[in-house]
Amino acid sequence: MQIRSVRTLCFAQPMIPIHAQTFAGALELVLTIVEAQDGSQGYSLARAHGGQSGAVIANQIEASLRALVLGRDPRDPAPLWDSMAALEPAGYVSVFAISALDVAIWDLAARLQGVSVAQLCGGRRSRMQAYASSSHYDTVDAYLADLQAALALGFTAYKVHPFYDAGRDIVLARALREAAGPSARLMLDAAKRYSPRDAVQVGEALQQLDYHWYEEPLPQQDWVAYRALRQALQIPVIGGETLPGLYPAIANALDADAYAAVLCDVYWKGGITGCLRTIALCDARGVAVASHHGASALMNLANLHVLCGATDVDMIEVLVPQEPYQHGLASYLQVGSDGWVEVSDSPGLGALPDWAYIEAHRTS
Repeated sequence: MQIRSVRTLCFAQPMIPIHAQTFAGALELVLTIVEAQDGSQGYSLARAHGGQSGAVIANQIEASLRALVLGRDPRDPAPLWDSMAALEPAGYVSVFAISALDVAIWDLAARLQGVSVAQLCGGRRSRMQAYASSSHYDTVDAYLADLQAALALGFTAYKVHPFYDAGRDIVLARALREAAGPSARLMLDAAKRYSPRDAVQVGEALQQLDYHWYEEPLPQQDWVAYRALRQALQIPVIGGETLPGLYPAIANALDADAYAAVLCDVYWKGGITGCLRTIALCDARGVAVASHHGASALMNLANLHVLCGATDVDMIEVLVPQEPYQHGLASYLQVGSDGWVEVSDSPGLGALPDWAYIEAHRTS
């Protein structure tokens, strides 16, 4: 069986809440469709990054990557990924284009074999816990309302994207713990915004409040500062969310003893194959991975399949409220009233495009 075509469609949706304060206008998504000789198709939905046009990703897929996979067997994605990944370090293509094509190939591969992607990835389990991940708000009260809404839906874990001001963030972290009670898992994502001094101050407060982890408090690749911070704190300091360079870059971070766990998602790690390479690297080093959101509804569904198939990671990130992120699919990842999500046993990723929405909102 061979890949006979690769094509892309770009469409728009309203800007997602977590980026609405940073990027104006609509958010563009890129639907990638990979088709086999028998007419079977696999899909992915890549988010155009940083307010860019989806045509940026689509052009890289069609002009630079398509020729590398046409005529090849989609049931063996690894060598196809190697061909694509060779272009990323030189800057010829972005990680987002590689991710988009790789996820669509995995979806197709699983559909051709009549199994779920999770089964192809190892099939360890069929469900896992979800953690709610906040947007950005202007007041502590707004964050508290967001937390309470998540808990009411059944979530038992909540990650906050705070004000990025150390003093205000400590007040916020304390208020969230008081509202959530002692049993809920709480995490804080500082998005690389603190100075070394502020990072220690906030980290010490999070330890006292029994936060589950402390995410990316320092500028990316400041390995000396990360190592010093980890030595100063007991709370797990995790990172590697947007580290450029695919999985070899993670090796550099682990050599520097920068992270207690590595954030992993199909969007930033080069697709499902890239995630599996990252997971294998971390396993070999005795370092855990943690879930980071996949940037679109379909890519986060791919995260679920990878994590359930290949890891014992106990939580997947779900951005809340969920509805503003749900565009372009006929069905979406569902969080149950117990805060858990199930992997569909349908072939592939278990989701199909919402063709009517996509056609009505086409940009190219």
